[in-house]
Amino acid sequence: MSESTNRILQVARHEYRAAVRSRALIILLAILVVATGFSVFIGATDYAAQLAEYDAYRAAAQAQGLTRIAPSPLAVLSLLRGAFEYLEIIGAIIAITLGYLSVSRERVSRTLPLLRSRPLTGTELAAGTFLGALAIFTTLIAATAVVGIVALGTIGNDWINPAQVLRLTLACVAALLYLSAFYCLGAIATAKAKMPANGLVIALGIWLLVVLVLPQIGDTLDADNQLPGGLFQALGLNHDGEVAVLTHFTGYEQVRTGIEEASLAKHFERFAFAMSDVKERYRPYGLPWLLNETRHDIGWLFAYTAVLFLGLRRTLTRQQPIPTGGNS
Repeated sequence: MSESTNRILQVARHEYRAAVRSRALIILLAILVVATGFSVFIGATDYAAQLAEYDAYRAAAQAQGLTRIAPSPLAVLSLLRGAFEYLEIIGAIIAITLGYLSVSRERVSRTLPLLRSRPLTGTELAAGTFLGALAIFTTLIAATAVVGIVALGTIGNDWINPAQVLRLTLACVAALLYLSAFYCLGAIATAKAKMPANGLVIALGIWLLVVLVLPQIGDTLDADNQLPGGLFQALGLNHDGEVAVLTHFTGYEQVRTGIEEASLAKHFERFAFAMSDVKERYRPYGLPWLLNETRHDIGWLFAYTAVLFLGLRRTLTRQQPIPTGGNS
C-alpha cells in the first residue's frame, strides 16, 4: 500500500470515528431511524391485513375449483416509500451536517495533523473525508434497509425475494450517491465561508431549493397530478399512452422537465420509487426495462456526485496545506 493511500485511509477512519462521537449527528441519525421504523411499521401492519384478505380470497376461490385467480395487487417494496422519503429529506440534512462538521472540526481542533507523518495534500484530504462519509452513509443505509426488510417479513408477513433484494440494493446505491453529493455540498460551502456557520446556512438554503422547492414546482406543473390517483390513470392510459399524449405538449413538458432536472432529489426519488414499486405504472415491468427507463436519473446522480466531489477536491487543494505535527 502506498503512503498516499495509507494517508487517505487514515483520514477516512478519522472521519468515521469523529462522526460516531458527534452528538448532533447521532441525534439526527436517531430521528431518521425512528421516523423510518415508525413509517415501515405502520405500512407493514396495514399490508399484513390486506395480504390476509387476499390469501382468504385465493383459498376460497381454489376451494370452489377456480383455476384463474387474479394476482395480488400488493407490492411489498412499496411500503419502503416512507424510508426513501425520509432519506431524501432528513438524510440530506444529515449529509450536509456531516460535511459541515468535517471541515469546521478541523478548523477548530486541528486533529488531522496528528494522524500523518507527511503533509496531507488537498486531494488526499478530499478523498479521505469522502471515503469516511461513504462508510458512514453505507452503515446508515444498510441498517435502514435491514430494519425495513425484517419489518416487512415479521410484521407484514411477506419476505422479499432475491429479485426484490437486488432492486432494493440498487435503490440503496442511489441513496448513497444522493447523500454523498449533499455531503460534498456541505463541506464545500463550509470550507469557502469565513465563518463555518455561514457555510452551513448556505448549504441548507441550497437543500431547501433543491429538495423542497424545485420538486414541488415540477409536481404542481405535472399534468398527471391534476387529479387524485393520476390524470392518465383516470383516462385509462398506460405508459405508452401517456407518452403519446405528452408529445402534443412538448414545449410545456420541456420547461417542466427542466425544472425537475435541476433537482437532485427528484432524480433520486424517481429511481428509488421505480426500484421499489412505489409507482404502480412501473410494477408490470422487469429490472432491465426499469433501468433503461431511469437511466437518466441514475446518470444525473452520478454526475452531480462527481462534479461536487471535484468541487470539494478543488476547494481543499486551494486551501493552505496543513503542516505536519500537532501544533496549530
